[in-house]
Amino acid sequence: MPDVSRVILDSLGSEGVSVFFMVPGKMINGFMSNYRAAEPGNHPRIAPVIAAAEGGAAAMADGYARAAETFGVVVALDGPGVANAVGGLVNAAADRSPVLLLSGHVPTGFDAHDALQDVTPTGLDIAAMLTPVTSSALQVRDARHPIRYWNRTLRKLVEQPTRPAYLSYAADVLFAETREPALATGSLSGPRVIGDRRDLDRVVSVLNRSGSVAVLLGSHAGNKAVRRLMTRLSEVYGIPVGCTVDAKGAFTETHPNSLGVYGYSGNPRAIDLFTRQPPETVLLLGCRPSQWNTNGWDPAIGGARHVIEVTSDLEDLGNFAPGSDTLVWDEESFLRHWESTLRETAEAGAVFPDNARLRERAARTPLHEPLPDADPAHALHPARAVRMLNTWLPDRVCVVDSGNHRSFATHYWTTAVDAGFHSSTSMGVMGWAFGAAIGVSFAREKPCLVITGDGCALMNGMEIQTAVRYGRDIVYAIFDNSSYGATYMNNKQNLPELSVLPGHDWAKFAEAVGANGFRVNSADELDTVLQKIKDVHGVHVLHILVDRDAATPARTYRANLKAFEQAKSGSGA
Repeated sequence: MPDVSRVILDSLGSEGVSVFFMVPGKMINGFMSNYRAAEPGNHPRIAPVIAAAEGGAAAMADGYARAAETFGVVVALDGPGVANAVGGLVNAAADRSPVLLLSGHVPTGFDAHDALQDVTPTGLDIAAMLTPVTSSALQVRDARHPIRYWNRTLRKLVEQPTRPAYLSYAADVLFAETREPALATGSLSGPRVIGDRRDLDRVVSVLNRSGSVAVLLGSHAGNKAVRRLMTRLSEVYGIPVGCTVDAKGAFTETHPNSLGVYGYSGNPRAIDLFTRQPPETVLLLGCRPSQWNTNGWDPAIGGARHVIEVTSDLEDLGNFAPGSDTLVWDEESFLRHWESTLRETAEAGAVFPDNARLRERAARTPLHEPLPDADPAHALHPARAVRMLNTWLPDRVCVVDSGNHRSFATHYWTTAVDAGFHSSTSMGVMGWAFGAAIGVSFAREKPCLVITGDGCALMNGMEIQTAVRYGRDIVYAIFDNSSYGATYMNNKQNLPELSVLPGHDWAKFAEAVGANGFRVNSADELDTVLQKIKDVHGVHVLHILVDRDAATPARTYRANLKAFEQAKSGSGA
């Protein structure tokens, strides 16, 4: 008869989860005991990946969840392990990423006795602490019905909108044998929220009568089925498509109908088409109304004759473009219905007759701001570094950390890979990409590129050794401006120690943990290194010295944010 830990691991495997991320500990021996060296043929289908720290494991699970379009799993011992993972759970919650935190706590009867790593004597309730950032936070101290708690957690993980979940078992309960069966949910894909059919017909009718239509995809529309449907509709009916910041890559940016990114550090082509010379109808599909996605809450996004918001998430409805026509509907089901009506419309006459001119006009607007001229008196410009990485490593999934480098990557990296761009958008957690890329690489089994900074490397750079340990194919490009770049720009008049960082040799650090390290001081050196490693499997760390004073390509965003602040101040709010 299987024990509780084996039922859970087998259930995860049945749900399509291939790996979980962990740091070993005594209280989670129940999970570890399923991997005996003498019995490899009896191991669960889901494999363990050992991280350097629980925060890194949480980032890996988050990256895996985003790239695999299922939930990611981190296993940690309760108390210190869970405490180390909390930041990763908060970040996942902000971006609505379904990360499952499984843990083991002190055995039944040990609590409140000052046992090692037991937090109950302190009065700290970890489940209560995690409740605000999870859809379910449960602790199990009884072996009578242990799988019921697992089934409840599994149901919560697939609810929409997705959020993290926390489930902890007493260490002895994990070893308890059970006959209870685990729930089978299938997956996170498929129809989720369906609204009023009359509203659907009305919205589709407005779209199909329009002379010109453009679509802005958001993160709720980022699953594989929606991406394929949207690409087919774009190609058959000539529909230009842009993406919000958190959906970058949901429509490949090398596609001739791509408008690029609308939002923070977005592309001129998308910003111009959606706000300055909009088509007759703009469809906002699955868009989250965040500050970055809306380009600083730019009211001009509502300037088209018809603005329609379709989303499966009620929390977001009507907030991206206030005053828009709104529809609560599952994004995939909406596109399938729209496609069926477009076929009928096409049989009766031309569909979107003005879209050809719309695409021609969009094509005349550059996708990127011009690259600054190379200046031998200054360090390598970050924009030029991103474009060079993009030129030599175009087929890699790009995972980007938070910092000034994020702005340059959002703007200048052109995604050629389906769903080929991932970043933390709501919290902007520094150092997240070191672990997240490992999760992405397990989910996609594709080579990855991480664009990160020296400040981020100080936080979570140790996870490079995890990538080496598991033979991942990842290039870590560390943009070193010897500062917390975004903070430096806002604190030039303050004490240097508030934002400036000491110099470090990240190439030597990489070599110390088993990776290949390269220090890059110029464009020529970067070009030489990229040619050398582009087809070489393994973990490579590029320590790239870049210009600290390079301005980020976010002028429109900054202007919009300033206008918003002035309007707010003027209203007395």
